[in-house]
Amino acid sequence: MRGDLSAGWVKCAGFGEMYSFDERERELYFEGERLDRRWTGEELAGFCAGCGGELSSLGCYSTPGGWLVASRCRGCGSIVLAEYDSRWAWKGDREVAAAPPTPGPRKMPRISEIPREELEAVFTPAELRDMERCERGEPYLRQNLYRARAKYQKFERLFGVRIDI
Repeated sequence: MRGDLSAGWVKCAGFGEMYSFDERERELYFEGERLDRRWTGEELAGFCAGCGGELSSLGCYSTPGGWLVASRCRGCGSIVLAEYDSRWAWKGDREVAAAPPTPGPRKMPRISEIPREELEAVFTPAELRDMERCERGEPYLRQNLYRARAKYQKFERLFGVRIDI
């Protein structure tokens, strides 16, 4: 039910199916096809069967039969893929084993490579300034970066570009 995510990817086996999870991109794949991600965020998702530590959710994905929630244990660091039916009744956890990536990871553009008009449509000038400073390794205001991070999914939804600073 748990797996080591040393390379950023895990494969989850269950009932003759193979899932791949990329924690860095927070994408879940079923036999090489990306599943529809409905939500990402770090919320309490339960407790680890291995060590009893809290599970922090990494993402929620819709499937024809319900939902899959990927979580990481804050205690031992293992990854859990929990399966739920369409009414959110827990069906079980999927077994996880470390595996190399199936699809190649996407290159994330630098802030300076993204058109300024797109950035300004979502982020404030202070957020943009501190995102650029953080990317260059310069001092920045942490609160502005927190506010900007809360808007990353909106930016990706609008412009199809993923930002992760």
